[in-house]
Amino acid sequence: MRISFFGASREVTGSCYLVESAKGKILIDCGMFQGCKLCGAQNFADFPFDASEIDAVCITHAHLDHTGRIPKLIKAGFRGKVYATPPTAKLATLVLEDAYKIMLSDFKREYRPMLYEEADIEIALKSFVGVTYNKPVKIKDFTVTFKDAGHIFGSSFIEVRTEAGKSAAFSGDLGNEGTQILMPTEQLGAVDALIIESTYGNRIHEDESTRESKLKTVIERTIKQKGVLIIPAFAIERTQQLLYEMNHLVENRLIPRVDIYLDSPMAIKATAIVEEYPQYYDQAAYKLIASGDDMFDFPGLKSTLSKDESKVINSAPKPKVIIAGSGMMNGGRILHHLIRYLGDASTTVLIVGYQAEGTLGRQLYRGDKTVEIYGERINVKAKIESIGAYSAHADQNKLVSWIKEAEAAPKRVYCTHGEEGAATALATRVQNELGIESIAPRYGDSITL
Repeated sequence: MRISFFGASREVTGSCYLVESAKGKILIDCGMFQGCKLCGAQNFADFPFDASEIDAVCITHAHLDHTGRIPKLIKAGFRGKVYATPPTAKLATLVLEDAYKIMLSDFKREYRPMLYEEADIEIALKSFVGVTYNKPVKIKDFTVTFKDAGHIFGSSFIEVRTEAGKSAAFSGDLGNEGTQILMPTEQLGAVDALIIESTYGNRIHEDESTRESKLKTVIERTIKQKGVLIIPAFAIERTQQLLYEMNHLVENRLIPRVDIYLDSPMAIKATAIVEEYPQYYDQAAYKLIASGDDMFDFPGLKSTLSKDESKVINSAPKPKVIIAGSGMMNGGRILHHLIRYLGDASTTVLIVGYQAEGTLGRQLYRGDKTVEIYGERINVKAKIESIGAYSAHADQNKLVSWIKEAEAAPKRVYCTHGEEGAATALATRVQNELGIESIAPRYGDSITL
């Protein structure tokens, strides 16, 4: 088995791993590069392999940095199957169609080139094949098994074995501790090599038990100040987590009544998909819906699907809470709200997810006092806060524990999907603490098992 790293190598986005055996070639993920200045060039660059020779693509989860270049792969000649869990296939449809709309808008407004055409998306979506957790799939001489990663709805880590007896696991993105709605991360099997994400490979998250109380405090302060609370949230997983906890706060009267706007068409549609698959819920969430409670709806929540509905938020009285995408503040409706409210001292921007280098979200997170949005310079007077416990990614402790609790220790560990400092920090800890040879590979590196 030969594994080549063609994305997410000492960076967070663009996941793409080529796995070759004596008889076949498969890709694990085929994601888009996001956030950085060179990402446009990276996405448009030719694949470093012949797309027509790829037998199949196996997708860990629906996020754009794991799925976004599948239509480009189609355009380059790929005609195989795309394997993913049923929720991932449905959510990926939303993600890819939304990405296409953004590209088309950029093309019409700024004449930016298109990465692929709508016909490529149509072929890609018809290529999806739903797979069940822990039910092996045979692809040439590969046996591929999807297991629950607990990261977002339908997410997987993938174990690949060959007839020659070699094996590797690809973590995709692993879920945080204490994540609600989702099932916990499954145990890693015995493999020769582990390719593991390291988004938070150099950090320890806040105690997840404090998450709801911190959200409650921020909402109460916003109401008291008659201000605006803006929450940039990823449409898939983060929004559903927020709605779940807000549902608990509102229905148990733990916060005063306030209008909460879900201003993200993609999040609204993603939430509807999540509601289609209760069999993927954890016990507490399943028990809640069995009791008749709609855990994603509560008094005061207003979903604004259309542009006209979204515009009404501007004239709505304060205090108010606005949940909008994108999560890294690099596009979407959130930008219009930030233009309107960042200069107001009674505004709070609550960051609840990872902010990649080069994004507006990272600028605000690090404390920049002036930012530019759509060519307009804005003095930041709003209060910028973050709750790290909302992260959908495992922190360093969870990552190390997951390796330690594997069915058998992997022979080698390769830390990917993390900025250089995070990837090398995790590799160092794994090697020192667990005694497993660990490295952070670079783009284009290959290993042979």
